[in-house]
Amino acid sequence: MPSDNRAGAARRGGPVLAALDRLTALASRLFVGLGAAIAVIMAVAITYSVVMRYVLNTPQVWTDELMGYLMVALVMFGLGETVRRGDHINVDLIIARLGPRGQVAARVWGLVAMITVAAVLLERSWDMVAFSRMVGLLSDGYLAMPVWIPQSSLLIGFALMILASVNQLLRLALGLDAPPHRDAAHVPD
Repeated sequence: MPSDNRAGAARRGGPVLAALDRLTALASRLFVGLGAAIAVIMAVAITYSVVMRYVLNTPQVWTDELMGYLMVALVMFGLGETVRRGDHINVDLIIARLGPRGQVAARVWGLVAMITVAAVLLERSWDMVAFSRMVGLLSDGYLAMPVWIPQSSLLIGFALMILASVNQLLRLALGLDAPPHRDAAHVPD
């Protein structure tokens, strides 16, 4: 969105929407950056594991467990930016056949459903992390890691998802730009 449209959106949405836009963008991009660092760490660890196993004939059994934890974190850390940019899965075939009001209604319904599901998952994840921490649960693998540490990525991902969804829902409620969709006309910012 051009900067003049952002300024107009901030005026129509007020300082609360402008602050929410900045917070959502900052949090989403911060965790996308962490996700990128995780991807690099994963590549290095996999390369290390392959070299140790096939070149030096010394398998590193802990890397598989670590890759699982890092993969979950990678996915969860990308949720906020995915929702913020409107790159989540949509049933565009059906939504495209609706009129303008129907498209907005479908997007509102989708965002409310996303917030509801993410809130339930956040609450359940919170319980899971709290329980794991309370009983000192360790992973069964070679790392024997406290499982609340990798489980915490779920809390971050679902919280980012809610933040970005609330931001998009507020924008729709104020009649501001709808969430962008992936098509030939969509150019990521």
